[in-house]
Amino acid sequence: MSNEHKIYLDYNATTPARPEVVEAVCECLQGPHNASSVHSFGRAGRKMVERAREQVAALIGAPTNQVIFNAGATEGNNTVLRHFAGQRILASAIEHPSVLKAVEGIETVPVTSNGLLNLDALETALKDKPAALVSLMMVNNETGVIQPVAEAGALAHKYGALFHCDAVQATGRIPVNIAERGIDFLTLSAHKLGGPQGVGALALGLCGITPTLLSGGGQEKQARAGTENVAGIAGFGIAAELAAGEIETYEQKTAALQTKLENALQDVLIHGQNAPRVTNTTLFSLPGASSETLLMALDLDGIAVSNGSACSSGRITPSHVLKAMTASDAEAASAIRISTGWNTTEKDIDRFIEVWQNIANRIQKRA
Repeated sequence: MSNEHKIYLDYNATTPARPEVVEAVCECLQGPHNASSVHSFGRAGRKMVERAREQVAALIGAPTNQVIFNAGATEGNNTVLRHFAGQRILASAIEHPSVLKAVEGIETVPVTSNGLLNLDALETALKDKPAALVSLMMVNNETGVIQPVAEAGALAHKYGALFHCDAVQATGRIPVNIAERGIDFLTLSAHKLGGPQGVGALALGLCGITPTLLSGGGQEKQARAGTENVAGIAGFGIAAELAAGEIETYEQKTAALQTKLENALQDVLIHGQNAPRVTNTTLFSLPGASSETLLMALDLDGIAVSNGSACSSGRITPSHVLKAMTASDAEAASAIRISTGWNTTEKDIDRFIEVWQNIANRIQKRA
């Protein structure tokens, strides 16, 4: 099946690059733009990097000089968490593996059955003994549930801890402001916004700490060594600027698609349905089915979705997020995630519904 007849509904995994981003990256690649060089090519590269820094900072309400470019949120999460290695770190039980597996000894805080951080449990843990860092994602990558970031950050600061937030799935989908939400360290990835893969940022609050992971060069104000990915950063800046100007229309569009999709789903369990969610994400389970079978069947019909918990090797693995939400083994094993974005159309959702109903009917007849 040709790509033009395929439907992509896996925006939480990666978002198709915006045409404006592709144009900016290609233009940048026309020259040897090492932003650390003092000649004209280097100065042109530096201008691109600093312009992108302004664009990304504007998207998240951060001071421009508090944005550090890197290779993505996985690097950013590791940078922050490893800075506090050996100290007490608290993280929600539904964090991305790049947080939960960044260092040993992280203590997890439970979530409710709706997938929201249990704030009472967080406060109890903070009261129990001092912690250096609390980490909570703004939006869960599997369920789309919006977490109580401002409240968690306030609790962290109340008990003397700093606060880290992985905002990968929130940025460009809901308003994000690092200061208003009390965030000390915020991590981003460009490819979730329609930017290039392999580029992201760590934004710093006003805590006065700059965690570093890579040393040996003076790039990014000595906060992240290594030649800057100028083309990727330029594309990131364009994606951030587009996202900042489209958040309201994005929410309206994806909300209409989400409503249509969820109204058409029958005999399924939608995870986090009673919690606040971003409008582009629906995670649901079909009793009696398996994620692997459903993914293969949909793929054969040209529809790309996810089970929400695929690891880097592409294997289907049980969702630690759903288990933390007290989902049954059967529910976790049959979960499918639909995530939409800037290029999703109503026809895409109509086609998914048509294919899904045929697949679900076949499965239910065999049950």
